[in-house]
Amino acid sequence: MGLSRTMGFSTGALALAATLAGTAASHAAVTISSAATQNMNCVSGVCTPTAKDAVLNVNDLTTMLATGNVQVNTGSGKLAAHVRDIRISDGFSWASTNSLTLSAFESVTFDKAVSVAGSAPVSLATNSGGTGGSLSFGPKGSLSFLSPSNSLTIDGNVYTLAGTVSALASDIASNPSGFYALSANYDASPDGIYDASPIPTTFTGTFDGLGNSISHLSVSGSASDMNIALFAYVDTTGTIDSLRVTAADIRVKKNSNAAVIAANSNGTVFNTFSSGKVRGATGNTGSNFGGLVGDNEGAVLYSASSAAVSASGKENAIFAAVGGLVGSSDGSIEQSYATGAASVTGGGASVAGGLVGASNGLLENCYAEGAVAIDKTGELGGLAGLNQLTLGASYSTGTAMGGSDDDYVGGSLGYDAGEVDGGSVSDIYWDTTTSGITNPSQGAGNIANDPGITGETSAQLQASLPAGFDPTIWAENPSINNGLPYLIANPPQ
Repeated sequence: MGLSRTMGFSTGALALAATLAGTAASHAAVTISSAATQNMNCVSGVCTPTAKDAVLNVNDLTTMLATGNVQVNTGSGKLAAHVRDIRISDGFSWASTNSLTLSAFESVTFDKAVSVAGSAPVSLATNSGGTGGSLSFGPKGSLSFLSPSNSLTIDGNVYTLAGTVSALASDIASNPSGFYALSANYDASPDGIYDASPIPTTFTGTFDGLGNSISHLSVSGSASDMNIALFAYVDTTGTIDSLRVTAADIRVKKNSNAAVIAANSNGTVFNTFSSGKVRGATGNTGSNFGGLVGDNEGAVLYSASSAAVSASGKENAIFAAVGGLVGSSDGSIEQSYATGAASVTGGGASVAGGLVGASNGLLENCYAEGAVAIDKTGELGGLAGLNQLTLGASYSTGTAMGGSDDDYVGGSLGYDAGEVDGGSVSDIYWDTTTSGITNPSQGAGNIANDPGITGETSAQLQASLPAGFDPTIWAENPSINNGLPYLIANPPQ
């Protein structure tokens, strides 16, 4: 996880999201770190930069918080145009009742953990004079509170803090369109096994995990035709942001949608990560199983999953769409990746992909590393089992293995219908060293030498960014992701 949003993506979502990746990194900032305070003027609890690249020492900050309220800002006038962001590079905590306010011209970024060990309120403000900024939580960044009774305000909105899954579900049931946040890491083991989605209410509000985790969530659907995940349904205005759900165990019967985060989403899932297992059964009306989202008709952005996703069923079962990140997507998937396996065993005609089973929308700047397998009839590819619209600048490395009855198996795509349906495929790659598919013409299972799909060896993918990959979005480093391309704004977990 590399970013966070505190607003929905119902209007202009993709254009806005595209600007976020480099926002904080490209500007001078007030940095809260263990370095000595410099270029900062702190008077009566208000800390303002006096020059670009100002530093506020964490010990100086916590000392001030011990005696009074503190506001850290990025200045005003000409200086604010240069010092646009606040970045927390070293973690800290304080136990007093004194409040902390962070107010940035554009972005506030948490790269390390901040803990409110007392009853102090926190207020975070982005775009205080600027535009295009965001509240951001890096892979090791988080904001946690001693108690859900603490106060949190983000961009003028008062958030209800929840410390447990059941409390969050109750709060959302009372007000589905409200603003909510996870107060701290929560271990759901004592909850036992839920027999339906813990949050069944159609969600139309904003939920921010603040970089915190829910671990050991276990849900086992007790009937067919269910939507099983942490959230059953996220509507168009709903946003799930900066949440980690780890070591989850999600199980569902036939004719259902299942995932770790959201079974169905018409809204936005942003900067969210999942791990664990998702298991389901194929049926006679179709099912969608994904590591993060089952059926996506909204936007999945800057997110990732390492969950293993599998479906099984009888010979006469009709369909299942199984993907490491998303089962079926009619919306968009951008700057996201999956590393878990995706498989279908014993069922009828199905689709499986390392990232998405069936892609019927936009998929761009993504990658998949998990193995993909179907033991009967189906369409499978390292990236997507079925593509019906637009793919760009993405790659896969996992093995793609079909059974003797499989119809279409490709290094990247099982079946490419994008060109037929008015979409396009460009700058798509698969790893011929690791995928088990070495035939350079087999990028797609149904079209030999499909334009826009290229097979490269691991060494070639590690040597330089593939053609068509934007270096402001992608990077390579021998010590990161085995030297393979990775997303700058969404580095590997």
